[in-house]
Amino acid sequence: MASTLLERTRESHEEIERLERAICADFRNEAVTHKERLAQNHRVRSMLDDMADKSKRLRAVYEDADGVRKEEIEALGGGSNVFSAFYDRLKETRDYHKQFAGYHAPLSDEFLRQYRDGKPPEFSGEEASGRYLDLHAHHRQFQNAPFGSKDCEYIAYLSVVGDFEPIAREKKFNKKYDEYLSGLVGYLRGFHARVKPLVFLDTVTRKAEEEFEERWATGAIPGWEDKGLVAVKSGADVVDLEAFATAEEMETAVGADKVKEALAAMGLKQGGTPTQRRDRLWSTRGKSPGEIDKKLFAKGAVFVGSDAGDDARKKEERAKGVARAEGLVATLLEHLRQQLEATKGNVEKKATLSLAELEAEAEEDDDWVEEEDEDEEEEIYNPLKLPMGWDGKPIPYWLYKLHGLNLEFTCEICGNYSYWGRRAYERHFSEFRHQHGMRCLNIPNTKAFAEVTTIADALALQKALDARKVGQWKRETDEECEDADGNVYNKKTYEDLRRQGLI
Repeated sequence: MASTLLERTRESHEEIERLERAICADFRNEAVTHKERLAQNHRVRSMLDDMADKSKRLRAVYEDADGVRKEEIEALGGGSNVFSAFYDRLKETRDYHKQFAGYHAPLSDEFLRQYRDGKPPEFSGEEASGRYLDLHAHHRQFQNAPFGSKDCEYIAYLSVVGDFEPIAREKKFNKKYDEYLSGLVGYLRGFHARVKPLVFLDTVTRKAEEEFEERWATGAIPGWEDKGLVAVKSGADVVDLEAFATAEEMETAVGADKVKEALAAMGLKQGGTPTQRRDRLWSTRGKSPGEIDKKLFAKGAVFVGSDAGDDARKKEERAKGVARAEGLVATLLEHLRQQLEATKGNVEKKATLSLAELEAEAEEDDDWVEEEDEDEEEEIYNPLKLPMGWDGKPIPYWLYKLHGLNLEFTCEICGNYSYWGRRAYERHFSEFRHQHGMRCLNIPNTKAFAEVTTIADALALQKALDARKVGQWKRETDEECEDADGNVYNKKTYEDLRRQGLI
């Protein structure tokens, strides 16, 4: 019954406990596909939101700002007339059940049906159930805007969407740039809420805002080191306009680069043709910074040493708002890095497919299973340290014994390397490790040294083979031949002289 404050409090506690058990039960059933995981996350997020609302109401009840809870607890005691209070409560209970006859607490299935039958999040066809970002509208806006580039393709835009530093400062202080940033922030916020409902975006943005304030105060934000303020100084240090009679003479003497440098030093606009920049600089001749037309100054220009403190604060706040929006876009894109990289790969893939392949791919089911990380693979139970088979599992122990893999053969020539099994041991005599060891000993790796694994045996065998060669008869050096003049030569020398025609 929910006729009293205490009963409503008890009911809220019960519902919170039900939601906690439901969340635990839902997470025990592992979602396999992307759609199942997304639906599960949204169910849990809906339960968490309801738990938070009920907890806020309970906190307000326990604070008891109006004193209703205290009065109801005191009324339970009855004061001096206990029986009168008891019968009043009994009458109230009977009246409640007459009004709500047959009312009972909802069963678990009925209580959770509202969460299970919830409406799934909607995605566009390009987003593919949250796998990819759909930034086509913002890409077209970027192409048609003065701060963008008409030649920027979509695949290139995906790489620079979060990089605002190359955009010129003077092109950021306009309505179109504000609309572009606000639209981009709104889309990324909505996409983040649909794809990652269990990540509380308010916490992420609050932390990013705190970091932004610290970096803004120290001038550590790239592109905004001066906090959006350009100090207006005299251009006489760069170009002395009083030394020239005409603008053409000044341009011929100093050059177009010096003209642009002087405009930048004075905080004036630097756009337009060289002639326009020359005339703009020449129009400041003989004028103080306060006398120059304000339309000629760039955005954020502030007079040095002037009393325009309010103007400087306004311009700094405007620049700070633009920088804050840029930082928020970069933060959101960083949290959506996986979807952004997947979008780049998908765009590149579509560029290589034919029309028939694109249609066939569109007809396929877009539900997919994410591959698990290698670090999350279950550890294989292998206490005997058996070798792995073709299926990635340990081979049977009887096969391990049959091939003699339990026998260890050590080769000192190979650096005391161990070979398991007779087959691997016999094969290693022709492999690089054993051949390198024999070369280091200055011993030829012939068949005579097969089955020799110790350095001492190999050196002894080599010495025996060398001794066996002493005293042997060699035909090339020991056989003698006589020429027509009676000269005697060995076989090798005789053949050499005869081929040369000397004998």
